[in-house]
Amino acid sequence: MTIDLSTVPLVGISVVSKQIIAAMLNPTKVLPSDNNLPRDWRGLAHLLELNGEIMSLLVSHSDPTTYMLTMFEKNKKNITIKNFQTMMEQMDRWDIIDDTEAIFQSDAAKYLEQQQRAQVSADLIDECVDQEVLTLGDVHRLSQGLETQYYDAFLLYADEDISFVNEMIQKLETEYKLKLCLKDRDLVGGVAFEHEAVMKLISERCNRLLIIISPSFLKSSANKFFLNYAQALSIEKRQRKMIPCIYKSCELPFQLKYISTLDYNRRGLYDFWAKLHDSIQASHSINTSSITQNNITKEITEARNILPDKHSDIPQNNQRISEETLKYLQKNENYTVAKINDAKALNVGSKKNKKLLRWEKITANWKTKQTKQNGQLITETTIQNLPSVDNLDSLDLSNTDIYEKNKKKNLFSKFTKKKIGVKV
Repeated sequence: MTIDLSTVPLVGISVVSKQIIAAMLNPTKVLPSDNNLPRDWRGLAHLLELNGEIMSLLVSHSDPTTYMLTMFEKNKKNITIKNFQTMMEQMDRWDIIDDTEAIFQSDAAKYLEQQQRAQVSADLIDECVDQEVLTLGDVHRLSQGLETQYYDAFLLYADEDISFVNEMIQKLETEYKLKLCLKDRDLVGGVAFEHEAVMKLISERCNRLLIIISPSFLKSSANKFFLNYAQALSIEKRQRKMIPCIYKSCELPFQLKYISTLDYNRRGLYDFWAKLHDSIQASHSINTSSITQNNITKEITEARNILPDKHSDIPQNNQRISEETLKYLQKNENYTVAKINDAKALNVGSKKNKKLLRWEKITANWKTKQTKQNGQLITETTIQNLPSVDNLDSLDLSNTDIYEKNKKKNLFSKFTKKKIGVKV
């Protein structure tokens, strides 16, 4: 299939093509073309309309053709391979056209293929989503807009027991439709810490941990680590997490001595695969919300049957309560209006009281003045009507002194009389 070279730029040619063109245009040609153009690199420079400065550089350059082609790549001129062939026709260089036709077709095919690849770009990685991707199931579900994959059980086994593991996968996944998770089969590549990813799967994504017990299993330090982790997890969550299956007889580790096990070698006593399926499968959750709703409905019905009269009075009671509420609101409105009117009346009354107080002060001052004048008149008339005190004895203190002196003289005279009588 021939490619249209007018759709391919000249910069799309390969290094080999550039070397062929340079080898054929660099040598100086003496005879010009029919258009009087030089048949070497000078004719190409003339057709490209290069200025004198560049021409002086090309003259002194050892490989002027390669320099021009490199300059086209930097300047990104829109010159196609077809334009280059047209220039060679004007320069009568049919030899270059014939010798480069096949290689130009190859270069054009490679260029168009690269352009097609460049149009398809990879999607950006969402770091939050990428951290949740642990298994291949996560990749497929997230691409469909679903949540991450959850599993019925994580299968922990030794590599030496792979034949029994394949049989278990066939039984549980094909016949019983359980979803198992295997480290070697389901874990995506590039997980930074494999043990951390397995721990996250066991704790968050898998309902059970199915353990294939054998002597080879107990030799693996990684299996012992996951066994201890699952035991601690079951104690913390108080959950039946581990399901040990004895594939080959061996001494059980202390973590499993007190846990009921399933022995594959004693499968004749019971259906091993059915029991294993029942042990792995999660119990169906009970729809407690519907039961609760039914119980509430039943209790309401019983209460209405027991107390029909009280339930029949409920609409009347509600109507009476609404009427009383309206009355109470109307009273509150009337009380508020009366309160506002009283406040206005108090303001008017206070103004009147202030005027009365001023008038009472004025009248009180006038009455006190009148009272004082009347008091002076009364005292004057009273003094005039009192009897004269001119003829009364004075209340001088000297009278009391004379009385005391006379009393002392009398005592002294009595005492002297008694004393004189004794001498006789």
